[in-house]
Amino acid sequence: MATFNEIYKEGRQLQAAKQYEEAAAKYLAAAELEEKTSLSLMAATQCYTELGMHMEAIETAKKAVEKEPEDQFPYISLSRAYQRGGFIPEAEYAMAKGNEVAYKQRQGG
Repeated sequence: MATFNEIYKEGRQLQAAKQYEEAAAKYLAAAELEEKTSLSLMAATQCYTELGMHMEAIETAKKAVEKEPEDQFPYISLSRAYQRGGFIPEAEYAMAKGNEVAYKQRQGG
């Protein structure tokens, strides 16, 4: 069975080759093995955004936020997905939430 790192690396190679659908599939497979972070979900979000699959990008980014609600980067990913899909108020809210999380981290909790 392939490891998270192996599958994620395959996804990165496919993404670099602009094979975004295949890359997103690899990232989602990697997400099944990824326990602590949402790195692969955010990468899949990027691929969906490149494909213009905005609703898929938003839904995937929401999963990243659910997995790591105390990390600002999933919120940034969600904000970008909303923005690219034309959902500006939602994008602004997601970015503000990410900034709030980052502020709390800087303040020690």
